[in-house]
Amino acid sequence: MKKMLFIAIMALMSNCCFAVNAETDVFAITAKQMQTKKIYYVVLGSFNTLKDAKRFNYFAPDGLECNIYKTKVKGKTVYRACCNVFKTANEAHECAREIQKNYGINAWVWASVGVANCVVQETALSGEPIPVSPY
Repeated sequence: MKKMLFIAIMALMSNCCFAVNAETDVFAITAKQMQTKKIYYVVLGSFNTLKDAKRFNYFAPDGLECNIYKTKVKGKTVYRACCNVFKTANEAHECAREIQKNYGINAWVWASVGVANCVVQETALSGEPIPVSPY
């Protein structure tokens, strides 16, 4: 399974955020839509502490490197290790099924309203963060 890589480029002059998904297409939304549109994350694990989420990410199989997102569930902070981001639920569910089939991990889909709060990003070999965005 190819690793999905989203490269985000913020176009400040147009108030739009563009992204390239190497396996699908190019799409764009406005800054307002980034706060209100549903975005679908493929979650490999959800943790009570950032330390546990980082540990999970460290030991994740090759090809399933994750970004870690901080969110609230019933008033409690949780950290979700997410390996992919999609603009549609169908794409996200298909990815989750492929992960289950290929890696035996029970991935699930999280529908976030707006872009989630990423607290840990994948890094390139240079050690620099890889900018990721669904849009």
